This record gives sequence, C-alpha cells and structure tokens, in this order.
Amino acid sequence: MIVLDNHLLINQGKTRACYLHPGDKDLVIKVPVGSKKADNRSNITELRGYQALMREQVDLFCISHCYGFVTTSLGKGLVCDCIRDDGGAVSRTIWDIIIYQDDCDVDHIKAVADAFCRFLIQRDTRLFDLNLKNIVLKLHKDGVYAPFAVDLKGRFDNKETIPVSSYSRYFARKKMDRRRRQLLERIFLFREKRVEWQ
Repeated sequence: MIVLDNHLLINQGKTRACYLHPGDKDLVIKVPVGSKKADNRSNITELRGYQALMREQVDLFCISHCYGFVTTSLGKGLVCDCIRDDGGAVSRTIWDIIIYQDDCDVDHIKAVADAFCRFLIQRDTRLFDLNLKNIVLKLHKDGVYAPFAVDLKGRFDNKETIPVSSYSRYFARKKMDRRRRQLLERIFLFREKRVEWQ
C-alpha cells in the first residue's frame, strides 16, 4: 500500500485529489474525495477515456498518460504522468497561472491554449472537458509553454442526453470548438476577477 499525506498533495477538484507519487517523482496518484470518496467513477472514466484515445491516436505526447490503479492509504488511486517544467517544478494549470501569478502574459497563455485546442480538434482528440484546471502548461527554459491535458474523462463523462459528440466526428468537432471558445473567454474573465478567487 502506498501512503499518501498532505505534503504530497498537488491539487484538488470536486471529486478527486492529486498527489505526488512518493516513490516516483514522474508520477501522480489521483484519489476520490468528498461525498463520493468510496466511488472511484471519475478515475474509472478517465482510464476509459485514456484507453479510447490510445486506440485511436498514434502519438499522444500532449497528455498525461495513465498507468492503472494502485492501493493507497486514501483509497484506490489512478497513477498518471506528473508533468514537470524543464527546471523540475511541477507544471501549473492555466487556472493557477492566471489566478496566482502576478506577471503572467495572458495573451500568450490564450494563444497557447487556442493552438492546443485547435491541434486537438484537427486530430479528432475528443477531450470535451477543456477547462482552466484540466490543462497544465509545462514551462521550458526558453520561457515557452507546452500544454498538456491532465483530465481525460471528457468523452465518457459527456452530459448530453444523447452523447452524439462521443461517437460522431462532425459533432465532436463542433463541441470541441465551442469548448475552445469558452476556454479562451474564461482565461480573460477569470484573470480580470482573479482577486475574488484567491
């Protein structure tokens, strides 16, 4: 069993917390939290999404890969890549950068996010949950960001009554483009109101 504690915690969402793997600096472990702590649905859905992407894509260098489940002191966890900057620090999400970094170049972040989304759309990579907390920006030594998707549940966590976008290329691209526009709008919106979120 892998022991996890708060000093390993990287980030936390509504349904999961993400911890550094204590035995491997290049991995993280996602475990369920909150009222659905015993429910590992988000992790199962993410692994399903990852497996679907791997069946369809030749090279997915822009995602955090999944490696299966492990038993931890906080429950069953999903092991994934830990994205790190060239300097070794854990890469931050777009949310963390635009909310907490005083000197961030919002236009640059928007351009990186836009190019990333367009790349995913062009390759029919169905990651519908494109939000500020699901994309990390790996900082290279030259100051350039490389985006990575770190939540792959989108296709199988589809809120449509009839999830046509999960199976139709045409509707998937339409939905991805809507998500792209929403993401870009939110980058500016949350940056302007960052004090409220700190």
